[in-house]
Amino acid sequence: MEYTEQEVIDELKKLYLGPKTRVRDLTDKRYYLIALLYYKFKIIEHDIFKYTSLTNRSSVHHAKRSGAELYRSQDPMFIRNAQELIEKFPFDFPDDLVKVNFKPGLQTVSFRVSPTIMDRLKRYTDRKTFGSVNIGAKHILTNLLKLWEE
Repeated sequence: MEYTEQEVIDELKKLYLGPKTRVRDLTDKRYYLIALLYYKFKIIEHDIFKYTSLTNRSSVHHAKRSGAELYRSQDPMFIRNAQELIEKFPFDFPDDLVKVNFKPGLQTVSFRVSPTIMDRLKRYTDRKTFGSVNIGAKHILTNLLKLWEE
């Protein structure tokens, strides 16, 4: 199924009509469309920025990378949230489009938690004023391991 650049832009604009929110199902849709505009239609970040209510270009940069990487990794939640748009605007992001640079010597650990635990982790992160839940989880894990080693 073929579609035009303007159709994708119009769909993206619709997603930015409501109040500003970071609800996952909405951000996943935005990320997919932004990645699509950048990688398929070769629209630069500065131009994509004009179609959104984002506050800076670096947010577009993050969205395009996240959208492509989440799609390529077939993240189940991302796929579920963006399924309608994936079917409407299909595109296979090639492997070499997104380069993830990991800090040397660091390893990634991922695990699933219940919604209750996630809410508690978010409250902890907010109270400690960490920038993200990931940083809060790393802080808890580091401190717990220090206690265990003593």
